[in-house]
Amino acid sequence: MRQLVVVAIALSLFATGAAASDLIITGVIDGPLSGGVPKAIEVCACADIADLSIYGLGSANNGGGSDGEEFTFPADSAVEGQFIYVSNEDVQFQAFFGFAPDYIDYASTSINGDDAVELFMNGVVVDVFGDINVDGTGEPWEHLDGWAYRVDETGPDGATFIEANWSFSGPGALDGETTNATAAVPFPLGTYLCVSASPVESTTWGVVKSLYR
Repeated sequence: MRQLVVVAIALSLFATGAAASDLIITGVIDGPLSGGVPKAIEVCACADIADLSIYGLGSANNGGGSDGEEFTFPADSAVEGQFIYVSNEDVQFQAFFGFAPDYIDYASTSINGDDAVELFMNGVVVDVFGDINVDGTGEPWEHLDGWAYRVDETGPDGATFIEANWSFSGPGALDGETTNATAAVPFPLGTYLCVSASPVESTTWGVVKSLYR
């Protein structure tokens, strides 16, 4: 009976963990081309996602707090390990990276190196880059004419920015560059590695296995 109770609790925890976001913010860039482009957000699907429309993005500018969900993904699907790019335009994005962005949205990608980005799932913030209540100018996460990229196997972080989960090019790192491929400090495009199993999954499986040692 004790084993059945513990297994039931473990399965309940697993079900709760399954509701966590499978989409994660993995990178932001404030480009060096005329007009400060490309401005873009990279997200990664860490599991197959049948309907991306449960997710959306929003930028929080100049420490002014959340502007809410400004872009909602269409009802497309994504496969595990797929990187998705949302940019404020497509021509200069393609010139800089050599391929077109997946989606274009001006409001959510109006980031100038000192702005935060929020990822929403069913209207709730599930991941964030930057502090939405702080102007990033002079902060460690400032990326004017540069970029920030998530550390492997971290996130999603909920509504609280965890600076240690990110690496930064530093302001001005892309100044004078014309393409990412030739940049001295290139945006680490599509290099994030997802966690192989969530903490809840790992803990749950550990509890179940311990019953049969």
